[in-house]
This record gives sequence, structure tokens and C-alpha cells, in this order.
Amino acid sequence: MANGIYRADGTFQPFSGENLGTEFATRQNAGVSFGELQGWMNVLPDPDPVLRKRGDDASVLAELSTDDQVTTAMISRKNRVLNCDDFTLRAGARDGEDATPQAEELYRRFSADLERVNLRNIISGILDAPFYGFTPLELIWGRGENWWHLVDIVARPSHWFSFDNENNPVFVGVYGGASAEPVPLPVGKFVFVQHHASYDNPYGLRLLSRCLWPVAFKRGGLSFYAKFVERHGMPWVVGEAPAKADEAEKLKMAHGLARMVQDAVSVIPHGSKVEFLTAGQSQNSVHEAFLSRQDRAISKVLMGQTLTVEMEGKNSQAAAETHKAVADDIADADKAMVVDAWNEIAWLYAQVNTGPGVLAPLASYEEPEDLNTRADLDRKLTEIGVIFTAEHFKENYGLKETEFMVAQGSGIGADFAAPDDSAFPASIAQKNLDAAIKKLLPDALKASREFVTEVENAVKNAKSFDELELALVELLAPSLKPDALEDFMARAMTAAAGHGAAAVQTEAEEDR
Repeated sequence: MANGIYRADGTFQPFSGENLGTEFATRQNAGVSFGELQGWMNVLPDPDPVLRKRGDDASVLAELSTDDQVTTAMISRKNRVLNCDDFTLRAGARDGEDATPQAEELYRRFSADLERVNLRNIISGILDAPFYGFTPLELIWGRGENWWHLVDIVARPSHWFSFDNENNPVFVGVYGGASAEPVPLPVGKFVFVQHHASYDNPYGLRLLSRCLWPVAFKRGGLSFYAKFVERHGMPWVVGEAPAKADEAEKLKMAHGLARMVQDAVSVIPHGSKVEFLTAGQSQNSVHEAFLSRQDRAISKVLMGQTLTVEMEGKNSQAAAETHKAVADDIADADKAMVVDAWNEIAWLYAQVNTGPGVLAPLASYEEPEDLNTRADLDRKLTEIGVIFTAEHFKENYGLKETEFMVAQGSGIGADFAAPDDSAFPASIAQKNLDAAIKKLLPDALKASREFVTEVENAVKNAKSFDELELALVELLAPSLKPDALEDFMARAMTAAAGHGAAAVQTEAEEDR
């Protein structure tokens, strides 16, 4: 019986191999006019709504970086990834398996080739994709002996490239330039890093195009604001002439006040009055608020928030933490984009040199473990009775055996941690066990010296954990309630296990 699915009405619909292997929802099947679509020489027109409305192309986006707020936001966003030192490459391997010798050799050669290139510049070019929609990376190969070496990886201008009707990238250069028609890209030469690309928009989501209007408004506002400050920023010199002054005297006084603006010296008729008036601050505040509004819009588009690139008066700690969390999320997304790009580069490297039989190297950002978080977890586990060995601290904290020892301290967990093998002989371990179990006794029982002596003897005479457990139950059952007895026994046997392990280890060392 052919495979298929049952519809809601109960009819069976078999799968069609012909339909499964072809595309159905295409531009042609959707009825999109090829004449409307192609725009120029079978090249998809750029669907960016901002650029289309302005009648511009992507080449105008680079000019926006001359704005101070745009530059600051772009650099801040890129530096959050560029300054991360946790980028690593490793040999490709299947989950749970070691890398094959062929994969190890491929990784070694790939790493050796990358030693000759500037990884920071390449990653910086990859991080331009959110701003320009996509970044074309050209791989420069060099022929060696039975091997193609990766000589360099160069980020090319995105406006030199377009996409055809099949969403394949093509080289177009500058419209009207030397390229008379779109040129298909050579296989194995380019890797395209795209930012939120889709079937309708293979050009990606350009954040810089969303800054076109804020920058335009800001520049226009700055021009007007500069004229406003030039005209009204200086104080107005207002002279009040005597009531009986004629026009000639008033004109002479006006000329004197005009010269006063230049040299601050003027002679005015007797009885005249001079005042210095300044423009009101309300107009100034309006323009400052207008310009700040554009800067905030730019920061939100490029960074997702504002507080990491500018201060907005008094902000609460909660708001600052929320904005930082947004910035961290964007940085994580940018890191994932960088990893995807490098994995694509490594995959091409493997296909060129070894073919599909060898797994390509893998890239990742492996941030180091937060040791404070690990220490807090260990402290909580210790408080509930978990016993850690020296190996735990060496493996999880990177400590050398000669740098530390697991010391006896206060608290149940610390008291019962296994001591360093060479520092505590068996006799000391025995005494520590006696003290630890006596410490657990209820206060009423500790007051009886005779009872404490019986407990000490039980610990000393016990030849196994089972004997110790039976002896303690026999001693304590008449004096403790069942719940209290159960709790005491659990804690006491945990202590016994820890000190017993220390004693056994010490005796083994002495026998050697």
C-alpha cells in the first residue's frame, strides 16, 4: 500500500513522488508577472520599502555611517562580538564519536591556512550583514601540492550583488558600469551571510535603511538648529533712546550699538538705556528634544535598545538590566550568524579538498563556565550532605593538587568532606568521625557523659557500616522519636562514609 495521509473526511490521499520532488508555491505559479519582477536583466528588484520609496539603491547606505550616532551604534554592536575571545574551531565529528584521522587532518590544514588571514577583519565583515542585509564573502584560493589552500577571505560590497528569479546571487557590479549583464557566481568562491532573508526578500533585512529617515530628519534639524543658534543664540542689544530724540539721533545710536557687537564699546546719548535680551529657552529645548528623538530611534533600530549607547536622564537599575539583556540577546544572535558563516566556509573547504566523505571542521562560541555559579551550586550540595573529592575541585576549577586541600570546617557538609589523602592518617579520620557523630547528637544526650562514651565505643568497635548502624540504632532508639532517629542516622552514616573513605585511602597509601 502506498504511503499517504487520511484527510478529515476519512478519505486516503497517497503521496505523489512527482509532487514531493518539485516546488509548488513559486513566483511563476503564483502569477507574478515576470515583466514586473525582473526589473533589470532577470534581476529581482530590491524589495526594501524605504529604498523603493526614496528611489535609491543600497549604495546610499554606506553614507549613513558618517552620522555620529549611527557610527557609535554600529561599532558598539560589532564590538560585543569582536571582543569575545571564545570563538573556537574543532575537528568535525558525529555526536558521541571522536573525529576520524581524516577529519583531524582536514582541521589541521584548515587551521594552518587561517593563521595567515585576519580573523577579526573577516568576522567584522560578517557582522556588517545586519546593517546592509547581507555580506558577500569571497574565498581566495591558492593551489598547493594536491591541496587547495585558503589564502584569504574578503568581504565585498553588498551593492555589487543582486539575486535572480531563483534567489541565486549574481554579480552585477555598478549599474551602467562594465558589467553589461548579471554574472552567475563561480561555485566554491562565495559565501553569503544574510540577515533575516526570506523567499520574498533574499536581500535580507537592512537595519541601515530603517535609519535613513531619522538621519535625514536629524541632518535637516541640525541645519535649522545651527541657523537658529547663529541668529538667536547671541544676546540682542536693545537700546531705548530718549523721548525727544529725532531720527538722526536714533540712527546714530543704532550704528553705535551695531559696532558694540563687534568691539563691545559704544557711546550713547545721555538719557538712553541699553538692555541685553536673550532668546527664550523653550525653542532651544524643542530642537534638542527633536534631535534626541532621532538619536534614540537610530539606537533602537541598530541596537534594539538605547541605554548601552546613551544615557537618558535618570534610569532605574531594572531598566538598565532589561536593556542589557536585549543587547546580550542581539549579541548571541550575531554570534550564531558568525558561526553559521564559518561553518559554511569550512564545509566548502572540505568539499574542495576531500569531498563529502570527511566531516568539515565546526565553529562555535564556547563561553567559559561561570565559576561563581559552580561554587554556589557546590555549596548548596554540600549543605545537604554531598561529599566532594579532591578530583572534583581539580576537574571543575582547574586547581592543581599541590594548590589546595579539602579542609575540615564548620557545618555538616564541610565537616564530612573527604580530606586530602596524605594530610590525614587513619587515626585522625577516626577521631574526626567520633567528633562528627557526637556533634549530631541532640543536646539532651550530649549532656550525659556516660552516653557519649557509649557512642564513642560503638564507633571504635564497629567493623563495618552495618555494625555501626545497628549499634547506633540500639543506643538511640529508646531516646529519640522515629523521625528524629531517621534524620540522625542518615546524617551520621553520611559522615561515616566520608571519613571511612579517607581512612581506607590513607591505609592504601601507607601499604605502598
